[in-house]
Amino acid sequence: MRESERGAAERPSRLTAEEAISLYAEPGVHGYEYVNGELEPVSPANPTHGRVILELGHHLLNHIDAHGGGRVYADAGFVLALTNDPERMRGPDVAFVSDERIAAAGGEPPRGFFRVIPDLAAEIFSPTNQREARQFAQRVRDLLDAGVRLLWVIYPDARYAVVHRPDGSARIIRDDEALDGEDVLPGFRLPLNDLLR
Repeated sequence: MRESERGAAERPSRLTAEEAISLYAEPGVHGYEYVNGELEPVSPANPTHGRVILELGHHLLNHIDAHGGGRVYADAGFVLALTNDPERMRGPDVAFVSDERIAAAGGEPPRGFFRVIPDLAAEIFSPTNQREARQFAQRVRDLLDAGVRLLWVIYPDARYAVVHRPDGSARIIRDDEALDGEDVLPGFRLPLNDLLR
């Protein structure tokens, strides 16, 4: 039963993301995001999706090990503090959080969800996203509206990526080009062909 279907008398007027998931999570569901006071189930990754997450995380971790600057997370929850939904929580497939933002969060990753915004986030488009295209587009907008400095949306089947920035600009990266960390992760370059091999 979705959290919205439970009686209004059963629940407080507004829950934090952590409270909602601890109270109303359903057995057998891979995970949740928290949107407009509602739990949204998240499907498990298919094999291609999972492999691209690991491959991208691997390359980012290697760069961080060599150059420092922050930490890399897969499927971590970030409370976005959006004006219209302060407890909205999204879990990007891969995220980089700079040392500065980790320090602003208290210096250590939280036991619950992050209450800072990742500097870089990556979403891997999958067949599940195709069925829920509107929800996927909203995820992208939420991350940008929250202040993610660089967002990569990767389309493995079509072999391209779209680089989004908070100013609304976007650029297509074809499979013979590279993802670039720009000023968010200086020196990071990953040829899309290498990621999608």
